Amino acid sequence: MSRFVTLKDVAERAGTTIGTVSYVLNDRKGRYISQELRAKVLAAAEELNYIKCNGASSLKGMDRRLIGILIPQYENQFFTRICVAAEEVFASHGYDLIICDTFDNPEREKGIIHRLLSQRVDGLIVTPSLKGSENTRIVRDVGLNMVVVDRPLEGFDGYYWVTADNYGCGYAGGMDLYRHGHRSLIYIGWASGISELESRERGFRDACSGCEVFTYNAGFSAKSGYETTMRAVKEHPEATAVFFGFNVQAQGGVNVFRDLGLRIGEDISVSLIGSPEWSYTGNNDFTHVHMGDYEIGKKAAGILFDLIRGKEVPSKRVIQECTLIGGTSVKNIGGIE
Repeated sequence: MSRFVTLKDVAERAGTTIGTVSYVLNDRKGRYISQELRAKVLAAAEELNYIKCNGASSLKGMDRRLIGILIPQYENQFFTRICVAAEEVFASHGYDLIICDTFDNPEREKGIIHRLLSQRVDGLIVTPSLKGSENTRIVRDVGLNMVVVDRPLEGFDGYYWVTADNYGCGYAGGMDLYRHGHRSLIYIGWASGISELESRERGFRDACSGCEVFTYNAGFSAKSGYETTMRAVKEHPEATAVFFGFNVQAQGGVNVFRDLGLRIGEDISVSLIGSPEWSYTGNNDFTHVHMGDYEIGKKAAGILFDLIRGKEVPSKRVIQECTLIGGTSVKNIGGIE
């Protein structure tokens, strides 16, 4: 059960009345309050992590039936599907979702968290930024139910976390190319600074042990994916396959082969992690590693709902298995398959 600090709590800490605390914290004018008392109230509010309540109906003992979801890239279908699945779960129980895109900006993430807390949401689903551990500290301090998705909270234990098997995704993609005979490969990744995400490359390299693997890190955009892939292919024309660790870079990167006149699945093999619609619609039939994004969203929402209702959740870490989906974009050049 969350325990938000009240005006009464601040008043007791500052040694004054609730009315005075309300007057100071709402920055009202027209009544004399000494600078010393004002400073004591502000210090007490900061020490106690007081968060102003902006929800008119957020009365004691009442759920607002609001859930906040923070994701870093709404245009990424991985996160879109997580939101869709979570909304289906909560809508069936009469809850509404507030979905916020942090753009992977820690300052924006911090501001959104504070605004959602001021709305007295009943719980949060968060895919944290690099400063997510710091920014969600206040969520833990007030005891609000929270489930972390995809990326971990670095430096903390004991929180509820639902994630894809990132290492397994990289391993599955690498092993598929290895079994198809590819021994000179390009890996297009993203230097996110998030160990869990970077484990995709570790899995890929472990599957392709003994092979030549040329790693390039692109920015998190289709444009950067295109530019980085073009450079990688030109610098390593001997490579027979290109693997994209993230589908956003892949969206731009696959256009490189068209522009160079290379036939995907014939002149060059291509595979990726993720299941964006473009990878399997129209004439496209890319080999890809399905991460179970919908299942992740459903499981995260289910855990959060159980926590809100006071039910015991036995496991704090849930790893969603990945699945390799074969396509025509990978050619067998002498492998076992």
